[in-house]
Amino acid sequence: VVAVGKATEKKLKDSGISVSFVPSKATAATLAKELELLDGENPTSVLYPASAKAKKTLENDLAARGFDVKRINTYDTVTATWMDDQKESSERVKVACFASPSAVEGWLKNTDHNTNVFAACIGITSASACKEFGWKDDQIFFPEAPGLEGWVKAIREATEAVHEA
Repeated sequence: VVAVGKATEKKLKDSGISVSFVPSKATAATLAKELELLDGENPTSVLYPASAKAKKTLENDLAARGFDVKRINTYDTVTATWMDDQKESSERVKVACFASPSAVEGWLKNTDHNTNVFAACIGITSASACKEFGWKDDQIFFPEAPGLEGWVKAIREATEAVHEA
């Protein structure tokens, strides 16, 4: 069993599942780059449970290195539809906090594509989604290494930027 990051590793270990590898940075690209390909006649097989919305980065990068990857979409993320009072409340938001690209998409869907807020992202994947959807670089804050501690710092930096603007 391989975990993409320390938080996933902890949850697995807490459930009695031993983890054999965690990449140096909690991203699919880093995991695909650092996972050891075992020697042998047959390619190393990987069973990859994922969100139906997950990009193909991990499976494509592992396959390019010689792994035999079987992806199973085990869940899907569905965007919530906000009530009118929630939409009105969002108009006062200065900093939006995102833990996934689907959260970015949900914000945009429910706010009529409002990118006039600072984005505090848990990591590079969410930050990249913000950039892709129209945020300017100086509106996006994210840690070098994904995780809760870095995300809190990104939120603090975004909040400070509000006061400086």
